[in-house]
Amino acid sequence: MIKKIAFLTLSILFYTISIYGQKDSINIYQVQYERSLTFEDSDRPFVSIYEYTKFIEFNKAIYKRKNKIKKTNTLVKGEQDDSILIFTPSSKNVSVVYKDYDKRKLYSKHEVAFKYFVVKDDLDICNWDILDEKKYILGYECQLASMTFRGRKYQAWFTSKLPVGGPWKYDGLPGMILEIKSMDNFIAFKAIGLKNELLTINSITNPFKTNKAITWQEFKVLYKKKAIELINYRPNSESLGIETSRGGIETYIDEDDKEYNNELKKILNK
Repeated sequence: MIKKIAFLTLSILFYTISIYGQKDSINIYQVQYERSLTFEDSDRPFVSIYEYTKFIEFNKAIYKRKNKIKKTNTLVKGEQDDSILIFTPSSKNVSVVYKDYDKRKLYSKHEVAFKYFVVKDDLDICNWDILDEKKYILGYECQLASMTFRGRKYQAWFTSKLPVGGPWKYDGLPGMILEIKSMDNFIAFKAIGLKNELLTINSITNPFKTNKAITWQEFKVLYKKKAIELINYRPNSESLGIETSRGGIETYIDEDDKEYNNELKKILNK
């Protein structure tokens, strides 16, 4: 009787392993980055931890801030189908980037006057120059590359030993970017952890609603329009209007933008 029970238990275990073995196992690479922002009026940088997850077979990736609270901005399995990976960003999270390498597109959120827009960008927006200098990061031999991107000059270290990818919108090198910083020291990313594992899932969803997504250029037009409105806003006769920032990590209003500069001159002359 004991032998029969043992045989039945082993049979059930083997059957269970066979069932799960038939499901597709997705290979993922997850890089944890330390991001630092250094503002002109600050003595020390603001440091946050972010994660970039590349789903190899799907050829897609998600970049997100790593939060202590697990209920928001986490990778979770679908309630109805645990083989579908669903990413749920918070309602106004502007730190999330979704990358579709097949379509060569990336999606993110940007704000204009407290209203958030899903912005669709080309994945090949970084025009890199690959240099000869090399060094090791997390045990991987990395090569130096440089570029100018939307108002800032950058240097990055990437390794061809890992799949193509990188933090935030930075991408397009023949390997994974493990370190990148702007030459003015405003922003920097450094890989502090890396893991490679298998997940049993059939698909991954885009966390953004793309039916109303706008292009980067359309976003810049909206941002400049609102900035000009604020310049000319006068709640009273003594008010001189409000000057808006030209952007954050990326430049929203170019330094040589004639329309915006003319409006700014008018208010300064007054």
